[in-house]
Amino acid sequence: MVRYCRAAAVATLALIALAAAPPAKGQTTRVALPTVCQIPDDLLTDSSPLSNSAKQMRAERRLKVVALGSSSTLGMGASGPESAYPARLEAALKAHFPAATIQVVNKGVSRQSARQMLDRLTGDVLRERPGLVVWETGTAEAVRGAEVDDYVSALLAGVDKMAEAGIDVLLMDTQYSRSTARIINFQPYVDAIGQVAGMRDLVLFPRYLVMRTWVDEDRFSFADKSPAETRKVADQIYDCLGRLLARAIAKTLK
Repeated sequence: MVRYCRAAAVATLALIALAAAPPAKGQTTRVALPTVCQIPDDLLTDSSPLSNSAKQMRAERRLKVVALGSSSTLGMGASGPESAYPARLEAALKAHFPAATIQVVNKGVSRQSARQMLDRLTGDVLRERPGLVVWETGTAEAVRGAEVDDYVSALLAGVDKMAEAGIDVLLMDTQYSRSTARIINFQPYVDAIGQVAGMRDLVLFPRYLVMRTWVDEDRFSFADKSPAETRKVADQIYDCLGRLLARAIAKTLK
């Protein structure tokens, strides 16, 4: 009986030590998603590879991400830079990979088109030498009614330039709100970015559908709110986007 108790105690201590140990290299920690952020499982099913990012995580236990985009990447409407989605993405990725060094660099410039972002790839992206770029685009084109073929051409040129430099690209499509959707036709640009993702086997984060789900379920609302309350809602949306993006990225890096 004494021998059995001693063996059980040793086994228990071993389990405690195992539970307390940091995750192994590249191993993820499961992170709970707040109820307000949740979406149907079938919205995030993309299994396209992030091979360069996975290699960086395995070899160096680190990941550098550049968030390339326009106004919503910059954090328009948020209470500060720390509330923009790139900052929230960094925090969420650190929770998923507590044993790794994670950095997300915000390269958002207000109201820029994909063609304008293409012109600054060398200085704002390649110079940073990231493993992954999250490219948010399409909203500026939809607002201006830009030619869809030119949009696709700019996206392909940018994606190919980053691929040549050994950088993974995750594409994120446009925002959604009822008020803007009534006057702006986003769908051609949502379809176009999906087309490019399919042509190059890229991970696509369907922000348009995600935000439409939240709006349809009345998760977030800007109606009849003070400026301070409006900023708080924007902060919550950016936080949810960061968390969901981190989950999509972590899924491909397992």
